[in-house]
Amino acid sequence: IEVQFDDLTRVFFCRVLDHPPELEEIESDGVVMLVEPEYTKAEYLSGQDHVVITPVEPSIGNFLICSVNRVLLRLLGSRCAFEFGCFFNQKIRVRGMPILQCSFPLIARQVKGARAYRAKIPREMELLLHVERQGKRENFSSCPIDISVEGMLLVDPFGKYSDLKEEEKIWMELYWPKDRSLRVNARVIHVSQLRDKSGIQYCCGIQFDLATRALARDIEQLVAGVQRRRLRELSDISDEFGVDFNNW
Repeated sequence: IEVQFDDLTRVFFCRVLDHPPELEEIESDGVVMLVEPEYTKAEYLSGQDHVVITPVEPSIGNFLICSVNRVLLRLLGSRCAFEFGCFFNQKIRVRGMPILQCSFPLIARQVKGARAYRAKIPREMELLLHVERQGKRENFSSCPIDISVEGMLLVDPFGKYSDLKEEEKIWMELYWPKDRSLRVNARVIHVSQLRDKSGIQYCCGIQFDLATRALARDIEQLVAGVQRRRLRELSDISDEFGVDFNNW
């Protein structure tokens, strides 16, 4: 889930968690045992009192949240987003796990046409793709730069001599570790140039044609995997600046 604080434009990420009661102590024959109390999963939400989320990533957000008032939780779908407005309450621990507690959402709205967040592809993920084109146009292989549930940005291997055109229909197969692959029809929505530290990079934007719900779900799972790897990468970097979970 995407997280934003007050009017800050920076986006953070979290997961909504369950908030079960603490384990109960029961003594039997002089031995104290910890047992699960009677509780139904997610039952705490029925009280409409609060919601608990994981510490956010990148982890600098766990410092920023202490000085903000409003917290926006955004759940993205393929065609719209659902936004929930709440307030930050406190940092707590649930069975030893550091948790952020917010008020139960006071307002909610559906945002149609919300732009899906694009997750940058970590270099070590080795996500590759092969593109087949119609007619006698040359097929090619490439590496994606970022990906969302709607499409991706990929390196144009033809560079300044590219003959890729807007609205051109293509067929793609994506490959990632553990011999997994995914096939999807798509179309080119733009051919662009980006300037980075190495100079000019030629790229093109692709929009997926998600013909079935099963295919959309596969794309969502792939994007979630990329996002987890990217957040882990950012977390490793931010750990250098210290987020002390022991003194949560």
